Amino acid sequence: MPVREVLKGAFLCLTACVMGWPNGTPSSALEFGPAHSPIPCYANACTFPERSASRRNIGLPPWGSPTLLPGAEGKKVLVVGDSWARDAATGITASFAGKGQVKDAAALACGIREPFNPLPNKHCPKWRTEWPSLMEKVRPDAVLMSVQWDAAEQQIDPRGNPVTIRDDKARKKFVTNLDRAIRILSVRRTPVYVFGSTFAHVPGSVAVLLSGILLEFSRKYPGVHYLDLYHQLCNDLNQCPRTISGFPVYGTDVHTSKETKVRLGNWILNSMFHHSRRHA
Repeated sequence: MPVREVLKGAFLCLTACVMGWPNGTPSSALEFGPAHSPIPCYANACTFPERSASRRNIGLPPWGSPTLLPGAEGKKVLVVGDSWARDAATGITASFAGKGQVKDAAALACGIREPFNPLPNKHCPKWRTEWPSLMEKVRPDAVLMSVQWDAAEQQIDPRGNPVTIRDDKARKKFVTNLDRAIRILSVRRTPVYVFGSTFAHVPGSVAVLLSGILLEFSRKYPGVHYLDLYHQLCNDLNQCPRTISGFPVYGTDVHTSKETKVRLGNWILNSMFHHSRRHA
């Protein structure tokens, strides 16, 4: 079977997991850190907060930024993670227009959970050893990380069933690995920007859990910044327009069009380097 078809099937599985299909029985038999770990969202799950009715956007989403604002010239950005990171690297490169540098180290269908079951991409980076070397070689001004693939069902025990991070044990392993990844990427106090989930923020879904974890890390860790990517493309009614201002928002699959990539590239760089727009 062609690799493209394997990855497409794997993405459909990921979609099902994130949107809340059954994913196994929660368990807490195995600890991945201290019993009272200080890592955010280890002891108890974190969820992305719902906006109050008065703050909800029920119209068109922002759709990134139309213009790259001053501040990004001459900067270097390292991008790591999955296919959404890869798309972001494409958009950032286009937004830079030769006035900055991007190192794209993203890989399709790769995450940080380190499952036992084989991933569709056989060439995922060994992030524990490869990312420190990247940080030393590139010495970026900022890092962008996407871990959308870690919302999928994965086998965390040699003989266990695949589970999502709604499973207590799987969540603990994920946040422990997330803590390790951020410590690697924030060497020399490099700011790290993390994408929230790109899937619908339905209460109780894996998307809400993933976004909640990443948001909490940004609140607890100096230098970690949360980028609410989903709400750049969708409003608070989970409506995601296929076209905005006559331009396609998405391409031929679940990923974004070239127009959207550039607008998101502007938004990301503005968040990183234009001080009046930078996320706290």
